[in-house]
Order: sequence, then C-alpha cells, then structure tokens
Amino acid sequence: MARVDLAGLRVLVVGGATAGAGAALFLARAGARVTLFERVADPQAVGAGIGIAENGLAVLGALGLDGAIEACARVVPEVRIVDGGGRVVFSPYGSPPRVLMLRRSELQAVLLDAVAAEARIERRFGVEVTATDGDAGVTVRTAAGEETVRGELVIGADGVHSRVRASGDHGACVSKPGIEYVRVIVPGERARAEEAWTSEGIFGSFAVSGGTYVYASAGGREVQRALAARDVEGFRAAWARVYPPAGELLAGLGSVDELIVNRVLRVTCTRWFAGKQVLVGDAAHAMAPNLGQGANSALVDVAVLYDELRRADDLPAALAAYQRRRAKPVARVARMAAQLGQMAERTNPVMRWLRDRLVMPAVAQFGGAAAQAVTLQEPAATLRAIGQ
Repeated sequence: MARVDLAGLRVLVVGGATAGAGAALFLARAGARVTLFERVADPQAVGAGIGIAENGLAVLGALGLDGAIEACARVVPEVRIVDGGGRVVFSPYGSPPRVLMLRRSELQAVLLDAVAAEARIERRFGVEVTATDGDAGVTVRTAAGEETVRGELVIGADGVHSRVRASGDHGACVSKPGIEYVRVIVPGERARAEEAWTSEGIFGSFAVSGGTYVYASAGGREVQRALAARDVEGFRAAWARVYPPAGELLAGLGSVDELIVNRVLRVTCTRWFAGKQVLVGDAAHAMAPNLGQGANSALVDVAVLYDELRRADDLPAALAAYQRRRAKPVARVARMAAQLGQMAERTNPVMRWLRDRLVMPAVAQFGGAAAQAVTLQEPAATLRAIGQ
C-alpha cells in the first residue's frame, strides 16, 4: 500500500516558536526538506516562563530533547492552589502530575539549537509571511521585496493571529478579548510553587533558573488602576493586600515596563486543514492558560501530525486523520481551561467560599485522575514512541 513519501517532501512551516520548531524537526528527521519562516529575528529571546507537562515532555523526548530540557528546568514539587491567606484549596490526590518549569527562552534555545543542527531545515528568520494559499504557497516580505515560495505542504504554527489561518477556509472563530494576564521573571529564588486564587484574581510563582516566574491576573480594579498609571508600587501593594507573599515576590520588579501583558483569546476552527495547508497550536485552538496546556497541546499537535503523515496513503487522508485525532481532545481541554479560569476569577465572596470549601475539594477527591487523562490528551508512552 502506498504511503505519504516524507523523504524529500517540500514542507513550509510558518512560525518558529515551539510548535513550528517541533514540526520542522519531526519532518526533517523523516527526510522532508523544510523551510522554517519566523517573523522575529531572534525568537528565543521572546517570553517569560513556561510549564512543560507530561505530554509535552513526552513529545520532547520523542525528539531526543528531554534531557536538555531537564538540565535547565526546575521541577514543580506539587500542584497546589491556595486562597489569599495560604489555605490549600486544591491539591490532587495520589501522585502529582509531572511538570517542569523553565524560561521560555531556554525551551526555544533547545529547540532552535536542534533546528540549526538539521541540514534539511532552512531557517528564514526576520521575514514576514503576508499570505499563504491552499496550493502550498507562502508569500513573504523581506527587505528586498515580496516573494512567493512553493512547497507541497504548509504548516501554520503562527499563533493566535495566524496569517495561514486567515488565508484559508478554516471555519475559524476568534472570541472577543478576555481577561488580561501579566507575566514576568524577577530576580531571586523566592517562588512559592503555588497558584493563589484571591479576590483580585490569580497570582502564581514558580522557580526557574536564576529567578522566579510570576504570573497574575490583570482584571482586578486596583491592579488595572496601577497598570494604567504605570505605578509599580501600586501594583505591588494591590497584590500584597490580597496575597501577602506577593509583596516579597514582586520586590525585584523595577517597572511595569518589565511586565509582559497578554489578553486571552479563544480560537476554534471547524477545519484544521484547507487544501495543502494545516494548522497546529494556537493557530488552530488558542485557549485560556489556566491548565497550562497551550504549548503542551501544540507539541502534541505536531507529534500527531507527523504520526498521521507517516501512516496515511496520501496527504489529504493524513490531514483528515490528524484533525479527527486532535479536534475533540483539544476542545475538551479548552473547555476545561475556560471553566477553570472562570472559577479562579470569581470575586463574589459567597461564590468564592463555596468554590474553595466545597467545589474544589470534591474535584480533587473524585475527579483528579479523570481530569488528568483528559488534560494530557494522548498517553505519554504513545507520544514518546512516535519519535522511534
């Protein structure tokens, strides 16, 4: 029976972050000729912190990169949610899921070093993709003008505002902007290794190499006022009032300019592929960050896409199988993340009391294992075996 001939397949990958680099590595190592386009000239310098869960680590293991990741990451000792006073609201029963925390720049450095070592990957960084088409064409703008590059498959790994998605009939729906979150890495090892659900929203802190990764909601009234006034002391005081450890955690924050501000967008697509182009990661399914599955789901995407490409009789069959395998699991995770985010951002005192003392303890006791399986989407052993 015929199979997709990956040896020599001409693949154009748009987006050089986690999903794009991962897709390029899988396919180049199978013999494909890959061109990787990235708008940012130095993509590894972008971002704050990132958590790699068991599914993402399995994919990195399939690429032979898990050792390099573990060398620079910090282990999250347990999954713990507390209230503003430090009382534990949620901690799953049984063995804690494995999570590593690291600087996003470190993850990108590991991926891009591997990309640079692959002779079959041509890197074109610092160029802007302006359009793609269903016949595997990519139009880019460079200092010399516009040019169109043609291949046999285009992979859109270009994020929430994907040009690839906008250029094809993907039945996309991009939700209205949701709550804003801020992220920063501050100097010093002060991490509490917990996420606090407070009357101002979420505040989390985790250790990374040489510092502490802090993320927080930006929807509370006092926090918004401080950010609008660019008042770093007011920002620090607003969080210290509802979660006292925040004062010390933010002591190394010198200016609000150091904060990375992101507004949550939800992206759904009824068609993950159109012609000879296919979407992965946030381009296909951006979700709320509350389960920490954005980058991890993107890594699962590229592993499954590669797996289906090497199994299918032809390209259309491979892309259809990829969508069938990924769409429903990702949709379930996105719904769970949105629901968790809504619960975490409750400000009504009565609703927070019911959540903290009744709902979350019940979830920990009765729903932890099932939720974990849904969150990971594919068995780790299956993902790890894909690279073999």
